[in-house]
Amino acid sequence: MSKSEVEILKEALEREKAARLRERASRKAAEKILEDKSRELYHLSNKLKETNLELEKLLDEKSIELKGIYDNINDAYVVIDLGGNVLKMNDMAAEIFEYDINFEEFNVNDTLLEDQIEATYESFEKLMTKGSLNNFESQIRTKTGKIKWVQINASAIFENGQPIAAQGIIRDVTQEKKSRQLLRASESRLSNLILNLHSGILLEDEKGNIVLTNNRFCEIFDIPSKPEELIGVSCARQLRYSKDIFLDPTSEFSKMKDLITTKVQITAEEVIFKDGSIYERDFIPIFSDGEHKGNLWSYRDVTLRRKYRKSLEKERAKYSNIIANMNLGLIEVDNDDRILFANQGFCEMSGYTQEDLLGNRGKDVFLTEADKHIIDEQNKDRLTGKSNSFELRVKTKNGDNRTWLVSGAPNYNIQGDVIGSIGIHLDITEIKSLQEQKEIILKQLEQSNKELHEYAHIVSHDLKSPLRSIDALVSWIKEDNKDKFDDLTMENFSLVEKTLETMEMLISDVLRYSKVGFNKSRNKAVNLNDVIQRLVDALYIPNHISVEVQKNLPTLRGNKTELLQLFQNLISNAVKFIDKPDGLIKIDCAELENHYQFSIADNGIGIAEKYHDKIFQIFHSLKKSKESTGIGLSIVKKIIDNYDGKIWLESQPGEGTTFFFTLKKG
Repeated sequence: MSKSEVEILKEALEREKAARLRERASRKAAEKILEDKSRELYHLSNKLKETNLELEKLLDEKSIELKGIYDNINDAYVVIDLGGNVLKMNDMAAEIFEYDINFEEFNVNDTLLEDQIEATYESFEKLMTKGSLNNFESQIRTKTGKIKWVQINASAIFENGQPIAAQGIIRDVTQEKKSRQLLRASESRLSNLILNLHSGILLEDEKGNIVLTNNRFCEIFDIPSKPEELIGVSCARQLRYSKDIFLDPTSEFSKMKDLITTKVQITAEEVIFKDGSIYERDFIPIFSDGEHKGNLWSYRDVTLRRKYRKSLEKERAKYSNIIANMNLGLIEVDNDDRILFANQGFCEMSGYTQEDLLGNRGKDVFLTEADKHIIDEQNKDRLTGKSNSFELRVKTKNGDNRTWLVSGAPNYNIQGDVIGSIGIHLDITEIKSLQEQKEIILKQLEQSNKELHEYAHIVSHDLKSPLRSIDALVSWIKEDNKDKFDDLTMENFSLVEKTLETMEMLISDVLRYSKVGFNKSRNKAVNLNDVIQRLVDALYIPNHISVEVQKNLPTLRGNKTELLQLFQNLISNAVKFIDKPDGLIKIDCAELENHYQFSIADNGIGIAEKYHDKIFQIFHSLKKSKESTGIGLSIVKKIIDNYDGKIWLESQPGEGTTFFFTLKKG
């Protein structure tokens, strides 16, 4: 190692040694400072303890001074230092705050709610500055989390002119606060209620000055001021400004003066205003411990009620005359069926006078023995509030047997109790007789229809037999003489055959028409989709014509044969009169409230509007042909009529035809 390197190493060692010495000196200096500070802190702590002992001693002295006062008070008593620590508190305070300083530390700042902190600190500053605090209210949170309102009256404790603590009496005013809030809310509601009452209200004191009034009173007496502006104003002076609203101002003011003088309570006294309106006035003198304190006036508008009452009396008189003289018999009975009232119509129906009827039971006067039980049953129903109609067989005073239709209803008093019944009577003797005759005629008609239907079958058979015989004879003549007759004769024979064929078809159609409606069985479910499919498969429909069903068709309760006839005639009719190279028949359905509406549309030759009604007439055909007898659409209409439906069409010549018809659901 060279000399220079040794020197460098020595210098480094010396520097390190010097650094260690400096570090040791710094550590000793720090330890010395820390020792001095600890000693100073120790002395300060001892001094603080001495100060606290002196404060406690002073507080004990103050407490001893106040002991005779606070030992027996019912309110909470608390002593705190300037930091809010509780130094002393009695049992009442412990009950309010739910803290016990014998077992735990307690600082009043821990009970403050966040929104109360600022106000509490300001009041504490005031206490420290002025030395006292009176009736300060604040909310606190107790140890268990309860929220309470407290009222604080406090004073500062001074030593040598400086505040060192505070003491105070604390009252729990939570319930009192709630009561005051409820009272204020109640007063507010009462004030708003009075202010907006439909009746005009005025309260005056014993001197006649206004204490309270409302908007309605100002409206009634045409006073432009607001109710709050009238407080303290002389009531008599204010009303004098409004005297012209009375019909007779002098008389009204005299009455009001007498009421104030005599102090006698009145209610519902009628007052008439110049504009024709009528008011009820109440006057209530107010006394307290026998001493007159003022008067309460109220005015209620009863104009409509009075007019309604008069109108009701007129209506009652009018309807009493109507009831007394109407052709219907009316009686009123009690719960024991004793007659209380009978109008003139009932007296004429029964032949009895009111003197004969009043107080007697109706069933004993004119009912037959067979029908007396009906009245007993109906009266039981009346007691339960039921109303209904029933028939009675009666015997009038002169011995005639009659039938009455009675509509009975319970009669109620104002409490809603059934006190009897009211019955309206209609003499239906002649109607019953006509009804019996109608039933006889209907039976006879039903028998006639049955015989007519049987006759139609016989006639059909008897008419077809000679036609077939003629057709056979013509065929034989043609066959036996085919080489002898000329072409004209043979053509005439062909016309005869066609005529015979038409006659047979006409007889068959007439028979089919007579059958429609004869079969009353319409209670089977008929799926119209199956009906249409069956017809499309069975009918001859040329290849150039297509049948499209636009949507699923419903299932109806009816007669399947009739419904087949209905759709067959309309579809066949459409096929027959399509003249387009691409024929189309569209069948659609729409649901109505009580019916289904069907439509069958084609793109055929169309029908002129003047024939729209005629085509449904029997034997009416627009296009004469051997295939048509003019009965098909008549059968359609008859079937639809039997299903409580209607049929109509929309058509233009050359543009096609749409038949619409409805069938009742069920």
